[in-house]
Amino acid sequence: MGVFSFVSLTLFTIGSAAIHVPYRKPWIDSETVNSFFGGKKWVVLVAGSDGWNNYRHQADICHAYQIIRENGIPKENIITMMVDDISNNPRNPTPGTIINQPNGTDVYKGVVIDYKGTDVNSTNFLKIITGDKKAMESIGTGKVIEGGPRDKVFINFVDHGSTGILGFPDDLLYADELNEALKTMHASARYRMVLMYIEACKAGSIFDGILRDNTGVLAVTASGPRENSFGCYCRSQSGLYKTCLGDLFSVTWMENWDAMVSESSKKKRTVFFDFNEARTNVTESNVMVYGDFRTGHETLASFIGYKNHSKKHPSAEPVMAVTKKPKNTVSSRTVHENAVQQELAGHELSVSERHHLSTELHLNNEMRLIIDKALRTIYSKVVKARPEIISKVGDFYEPNHLRLSLDMFPCYKSILNKITESCFSLPRNPYALDRLTIFANFCVVDKHIHQMVEKLISASCSNVHKLNIKNVY
Repeated sequence: MGVFSFVSLTLFTIGSAAIHVPYRKPWIDSETVNSFFGGKKWVVLVAGSDGWNNYRHQADICHAYQIIRENGIPKENIITMMVDDISNNPRNPTPGTIINQPNGTDVYKGVVIDYKGTDVNSTNFLKIITGDKKAMESIGTGKVIEGGPRDKVFINFVDHGSTGILGFPDDLLYADELNEALKTMHASARYRMVLMYIEACKAGSIFDGILRDNTGVLAVTASGPRENSFGCYCRSQSGLYKTCLGDLFSVTWMENWDAMVSESSKKKRTVFFDFNEARTNVTESNVMVYGDFRTGHETLASFIGYKNHSKKHPSAEPVMAVTKKPKNTVSSRTVHENAVQQELAGHELSVSERHHLSTELHLNNEMRLIIDKALRTIYSKVVKARPEIISKVGDFYEPNHLRLSLDMFPCYKSILNKITESCFSLPRNPYALDRLTIFANFCVVDKHIHQMVEKLISASCSNVHKLNIKNVY
């Protein structure tokens, strides 16, 4: 365990230089494993958001789908969740298409979406990955991972996130729930290895100190536990789309894959090699890795396939063209605000259009202030009642960095559910997600504190709830 422990400690250091994970020959050649043991590849692709402001999330997932299909993974082994409100959105300058880079190929064509609209939620996601076929039989296509002990699973999740949570349009996925689902998959022998690529703000907090290192599960995250992830191809690079076309980590790993001309290179490229490439090229946040490092020495192709010219796989749309141009990036927290400001800075708007955008930006900022005031009021009442915890949890705007533990999540969930019930929907207001670390800290310090905090929430939000705050970015 010595070498893995040393590398783990190194990788978990936030803000360090790009990390080189030494090459190690995979346990057994992936193709040998597949042919000898008959293992299958399963792929779950999830865009956990909706709305034009989150265009990039569905664009990333559609691009991933094209790569997976081009690599020969059969449709029946791919499960896709996306709301599907982007391709024919009134704001789409090219109706019926989605692109993931400037002037890019349509990555939407041919994508089979198994779960869309309100079916895109955390409950269904957990049932899908744990193989609960009966529970899903009347929802969407009903497809779930029907894996066995020889199979490999690739999960690509793209959305908003915060401390210990990943977002869905109308609910949240907590780290303990995902961890429990992975334990269920392991206990029921539904996989040989699992590889997860997670694109979200503070994505590292989902796994840091939580994901076990001996169950064949490896998670690569776009950001560390305390960082935002970044959108890319933003501002002027998005042209008429007027939003970010992709997310930096997602676009980076996929364009790196697209750039490899040699299929033999793709066949041999390890997960750790791909991680090192992404970590080197993504400089705005720290790409991190957690879990069972033995999985990292496997080839990426053993999870996402590769184009085998000796077999006749139905080909998807051509993969993306490779671009060497620098990418305009924006923090995922400010994509909407940045896009509106960019439009206002232009000269082509009419007076009425400029007024509409100015009003939209002003209203969004007003709602931000209301959200901040409500959450800050709750914080102030808690620390007034419990002054001894201030030094441990930190300030509302600058919370201390405390590592999460599994036993704090019941408390954390109770607090966040109460905020959604009494103040405003946290899933429906991405801006609020950036303010949740302080509430996680409360529960790390005292896992029973929610009993007091919930009462203070009700008292603090009596007027806020009436405003029906939605879609604040």
